[in-house]
Amino acid sequence: MKSFLRLFAAAVIAGLLSLMLGPVLAIERTAMVSDKLAHAVAFFLIAVCLEILIWRSTRLLPCLLALIIGGLVEVVQGAIGRDASWGDFLADFVGITVAFFVMGGLKPLIDGTGRSGPRAARSRS
Repeated sequence: MKSFLRLFAAAVIAGLLSLMLGPVLAIERTAMVSDKLAHAVAFFLIAVCLEILIWRSTRLLPCLLALIIGGLVEVVQGAIGRDASWGDFLADFVGITVAFFVMGGLKPLIDGTGRSGPRAARSRS
C-alpha cells in the first residue's frame, strides 16, 4: 500500500508541475476557480505528496521543498512566457502552510499508527 501511495504522490506532483509549466490550456482560461485558489490547492497537494514521498521526515522539510518548488515554478513561468507573480507565490505559501498543519493529523494515518482495533494493537507490538 505504501508503494502505491508513493507512486500516486509522485504522479500527482508530476501532473501538477506539467500543468503549471506547460502551455496555458483552454480550461485555465475559462475556469470558474481563481488562479490564486488553484495555486493554493496545488501546493497544498504538492506539500502533502512530498510528505508521503519523504516518509520519515519532519513536516518542515516537505513544506520547505514545496516552497522552493513554488519559487522555481514562478521563475520558470516568467522565462517561458507565462505570468509569474508574487501573488501566485503567496498563494503557494498559503497552501503549503495549511498542509503543514493538516499533515500533523494525517501522518499517523499515513504511517498506519492511527488505526484502532485489533490490527493496530498487533502492528504496534
